[in-house]
Amino acid sequence: MRGKRVTGPLAWLLVALVLAACGRRGSDRDDASDPSVASDPSVSASPTDEAAGEGAGLEIVIEGGGGSGEGSGGGGAEQTRPEPAPEPTDPTEDAFRAVAQGTCLPIHRDGRAWNVSTPPDAVSCRSERAGLFQVTATNTTCASGVGRDEWTYHSSVTGNTTTLCLNRVWVPNYCVLAEQSGNAINSIGHSTAVGCNATEVPVPYNQVLVIAAVYRAPPGATADHCRAGPQDYRHYWSLLADDGNTLVCFTPRA
Repeated sequence: MRGKRVTGPLAWLLVALVLAACGRRGSDRDDASDPSVASDPSVSASPTDEAAGEGAGLEIVIEGGGGSGEGSGGGGAEQTRPEPAPEPTDPTEDAFRAVAQGTCLPIHRDGRAWNVSTPPDAVSCRSERAGLFQVTATNTTCASGVGRDEWTYHSSVTGNTTTLCLNRVWVPNYCVLAEQSGNAINSIGHSTAVGCNATEVPVPYNQVLVIAAVYRAPPGATADHCRAGPQDYRHYWSLLADDGNTLVCFTPRA
């Protein structure tokens, strides 16, 4: 085991102690060589005191604490590694990702944008609602066509994009937005919904149409197939949805 090296004021104190001890030994030798001291019976030396004095003067050792003489003795508290930072989360993204394929959402476009920013709770696909869309797929390229749409959310938190592919469930007696020029309907907003009594509509729309009926489309279906009978003189417009399999009939609101 190696001793520790002592420096600074403590070193000087130790040097002083060593010098004092050496001086004492020298004095003892002088007394022993002095005949007057040796012949004086009243002066005697204690072997124990002399041994103690020689021990104090000859050796002063400060034992080191470590076997290698380096570092401090004893182990410190175990250091714990910092916990990894949690992955960033986005509640809106979580809501989009939670939407299951095949479920129906009560949503619609109120012009160009969707009427809500976060997917609402799913409802029955047989619900009587102005806007109702079934989720046909997620995170893929969505099909296009009448009644088909997509809802995409890009998260600025995670950098991910989530897409919901949608197909409209057409419910009669509710209303949609349309663009009219003269007596002609140029465009029907197939993803829109609006109150049938609305007095103002968002640009570029300027008309409100009622979903009058929804049929399985016969071959070569047109608006003429929308008439309920020979006495039905209402003016109809129509769309073919679901890849031409569904005939959706519209009339002007009363």
